[in-house]
Amino acid sequence: MNAPSVKPISVKPYLKARQHTVRQAMLSRGVDTLLLTHPADLAYLSDFSGHDSIGVLSEADFILVTDFRYTEQAQIESPWLKVVMREGKMSDALTTALVELKSKKVGFESNFTLYGQVESLRKTLEEKKIGIALQAVEDLMVNVRKTKDEVEVAIIRDAIRVAQEALLAAKSEFKPGRTENYIAGLITFEMRKRGASDASFEPIIATGPASSLPHYRPGDIDIKRDTFLLVDYGALYQGYCSDITRTFSIGTLPAKLTEIYKICLEAQLAAIAAIKPGANTKAVDTAARSIIEKAGYGQYFGHGLGHGIGRDIHEQPTLRKQGDGEELKPGHIVTVEPGIYLPGLGGVRIEDDVLITDKGCEVLTSLDKSLEGCRL
Repeated sequence: MNAPSVKPISVKPYLKARQHTVRQAMLSRGVDTLLLTHPADLAYLSDFSGHDSIGVLSEADFILVTDFRYTEQAQIESPWLKVVMREGKMSDALTTALVELKSKKVGFESNFTLYGQVESLRKTLEEKKIGIALQAVEDLMVNVRKTKDEVEVAIIRDAIRVAQEALLAAKSEFKPGRTENYIAGLITFEMRKRGASDASFEPIIATGPASSLPHYRPGDIDIKRDTFLLVDYGALYQGYCSDITRTFSIGTLPAKLTEIYKICLEAQLAAIAAIKPGANTKAVDTAARSIIEKAGYGQYFGHGLGHGIGRDIHEQPTLRKQGDGEELKPGHIVTVEPGIYLPGLGGVRIEDDVLITDKGCEVLTSLDKSLEGCRL
């Protein structure tokens, strides 16, 4: 009697499609193997979410180099992956994997791979007299990952939903007597309560004059009356990020703050109206920036209009005034977040996550952003 055959575990179709795209990009860069040293790149191609591990993608195979802490996790998340166990130096285990794959020219992402990682591997190859060349490649994975597939779009929608539900649940606590730290912790708790693994970045909760600091870190500061409360936050859900900002008013706003809120909202709506396939990222930035400049506040909007989101909180493409810009394409998801920051008085930023579609764009965030709707 013959033993029952074991059916091989197949790779999920969306992972196969991504791996094919990356292999084509590798071919265009002249490398036959790619080291995946950035956790987000490795997760993108394998669904493996562990750390201290490196993926090795060749023209025909995929090996995960990891250690005891992550072997069971790899079997659960990516059971089709071949695993090389690292017990000593990472460079020794990588060399074993590269020899098994018969690699000749190995690429590594210069954006994320550490100098020490490359030099250690190079030294090991030389010591063992193995003729494998190492070649830096720039933005290979960055350019592939900026166009989201249907699976990614669906997860990012959920990351946005979780973040929005969390803010609505926490909003009644946005009041004097609470601190910035308390609000940051509460929002993070409400997101995790709804399935997020964490905040996608440390929430920015800024009250009063501190709201003029674009990347302010919340402190043990009481929420103030008659001013802005800027809340910039996002959920990390199934490995993907959302990024939302709403600026709330507590009490009666000074006329200057009311003015800049209205200008900022007008600028944001103009930028969203300019987003469509084929639009230039620099032109989209200009659509918002020109409104702020015309109102006399150009010098108080010093950062780019937005950025891509995905497995990393900041991805390509970017919406900014520098350079020639690039073409927006269906599948890109970008933030649109103009701001006006008046030192010593306060600042406003309004941010939505926007998907570029075949015919235009879809604003994925739906929280009220009108001045009246953000009055507490």
